[in-house]
Amino acid sequence: APDVIVVGAGIGGLTAALALARRGARVRVIEAQPSVGGELRQIRHPGHDGIDSGPTVFTMRWMFDDLFDSLGLNFEDHVRLERLDLLARHGWSGAARLDLFADLDRTVDAIGAFAGAADANGYRSFCKTAARTFNTLDRTFMRASRPNPLSLTGRIARENIAGLAAIHPFQTLWPALSKSFSDPRLRQLFGRYATYTGGSPFLAPATLMLIAHAERQGVWLVAGGMRQLAVAFANLAEAAGAVVQCGDSVASLRSGREGKPGITLASGECLTADAVVFNGDINALTTAMLDGTDAAAMNRHQIAAKDRSQSAITFSAIATTAADDLAPHT
Repeated sequence: APDVIVVGAGIGGLTAALALARRGARVRVIEAQPSVGGELRQIRHPGHDGIDSGPTVFTMRWMFDDLFDSLGLNFEDHVRLERLDLLARHGWSGAARLDLFADLDRTVDAIGAFAGAADANGYRSFCKTAARTFNTLDRTFMRASRPNPLSLTGRIARENIAGLAAIHPFQTLWPALSKSFSDPRLRQLFGRYATYTGGSPFLAPATLMLIAHAERQGVWLVAGGMRQLAVAFANLAEAAGAVVQCGDSVASLRSGREGKPGITLASGECLTADAVVFNGDINALTTAMLDGTDAAAMNRHQIAAKDRSQSAITFSAIATTAADDLAPHT
């Protein structure tokens, strides 16, 4: 069985560790933080359970169902979920409120009451376009291995040549939203599909409207908070023989050009393996962590600091709010 080191116990690293361990590899996960989860983090405060301070809702559940099925596991046996009928509640200055629902007709009615019949019809059209975009890119891009513009174009052309127009690669999100919605609040609301990824709706492609379709297929809460997803993956990986080692940071990686690949911990300890899976910060990988020739090669792909983006800056607070109508996702 191969020895594999996984650097980083975020959900990507834990997914790799679980899949590899279940398939017989000897896996060791190295995580710098005191616990697993990465961005699925919780803040603890006296008198309160863990407060999610990263992602707060769970979507695209079928991806996890498929993963667990492929490993001979049942996702529902290990993670408890509550499906939400109300996807999100939105509020503006004053009394303006708009709820989005999993049920299309309920949302159409809500938008009609909020912004008028034209925008309600615009939402139906928007949902159809989002669904076409999602369905075109589901297998050809989102589930595909190492997608790039050339391979994506080839896959779409083989499956459905008309799908190339459906993904709107040359139109930005804001004009697409303006075609569907006259109310600026609705353009603002659905523009968040760009800000989810750290982008601007004025610059990001209209392709990102596919997120609207993913949300309408289901939004769930995870019992115990989102971090329980990572905990479940870590527990299952350990049950399959993996070792999860938290509180140890990685100082450098060895590529294996000269001998076996491996890592050096901040403590100075050197570990070798047959393969290293890196689930850390991509900018660390492209700057100082790779040895020799590999570092020079990776640096050609380095993202300049001015061009890096964040999807969110999260503030967590315990407070009394003026609003008395908060939903789980407001």
